[in-house]
Amino acid sequence: MESYIQETIGLLSAESTVPLYHQLYRLLKRFIEQGNLEPGDRFPAEETIAAMYGVSRPTANRAVQELISNDWLARERGRGTFVRGKQLIGLALLSNNLSLTEQFPPDALLKTQILARTVLEGPKDTVSRLGLPRGSQVLFFRRLRSMNDRPVMVCDSYLPYDRFSDLKTTGWVNDSLYATLEQKYGYVVERSERSLAAGELLDQQVAECLQVPPFSPMLSLKGLTFVEGETHPIEYMEAFVRECVAFSNTVVRREQPKERASETSAIEEQGKAKP
Repeated sequence: MESYIQETIGLLSAESTVPLYHQLYRLLKRFIEQGNLEPGDRFPAEETIAAMYGVSRPTANRAVQELISNDWLARERGRGTFVRGKQLIGLALLSNNLSLTEQFPPDALLKTQILARTVLEGPKDTVSRLGLPRGSQVLFFRRLRSMNDRPVMVCDSYLPYDRFSDLKTTGWVNDSLYATLEQKYGYVVERSERSLAAGELLDQQVAECLQVPPFSPMLSLKGLTFVEGETHPIEYMEAFVRECVAFSNTVVRREQPKERASETSAIEEQGKAKP
C-alpha cells in the first residue's frame, strides 16, 4: 500500500471544495477497486492511514466509516476491519428496454418511492424540450429507486400538465410511468433518446436521498420520451445515479449488406480468374 500512497498523496488538497475525508475515501476506495486487497484481507488501521497520508485521526476515521457504510469494508469487534469486496448493481440502461424499471435485474428487490408530485411553471429549457410555450405548467415527479434496500437513483420526470393533470393525485400502473401512459392514456411509447454524463452531485436534496455527501461522483442520465403519432416528446427525464451502479451493454456488429457481400464475392472471383 505504501507505493500507492506515494502515488496518490499529492491528490489530497485542503483547498478543494470536496471535504478532505471524502477525498481520502475516494482514494482508499480506488485502492480496493484495483484489486490490491482481496475480500477477507485485513484493512490498515486508521492510525496507519492517518500517519501515511498526513491527515488527522478523525479524518481517517470518517473516510473508513464511508467505506464501511458503502459496503467496501466490514468491522468485526475485537478483530479489526476487513475488505468485503464490492458487489456493484448492474443495470442495462443502454439496452433496448425503454422503461427504467425494466433495466433492473429481475431478481432484485426493487422499490420505487414518489418523493414529490407537484405542478410548477416549467423551466425554460424543459418546456423547450417538450415543445411547449414558455411559461407552460408541467407536472413534476421525483422518484427514489432503491435496490435491496439501498438507494441507487433519483429520477425526475416532467410532463405537460394540461394533458396529465389527474396524475397529480392518482396512482401509476405497476409503479411504471410508461405502463401508465400506455394502459391509462393509450399512448404507445415509441422511443426514448438518452444520454449519460459523468459529474459531481451538486444538489443537496438529491444527495440526502441517495445518502451520499455533496460533490460525490455520479452519473446524470437524461432522456426524452416519444410516443407513436407525435412529433414532440411527451416526457423529459433526468436521473441522478450514485456510484455503486455499473452499466453494461452488448454491441453486435451489423452484418454486411447482401448486395455488398455479393459484390465483394464477385470481385474475389474475378481476381481468382486472372492468370
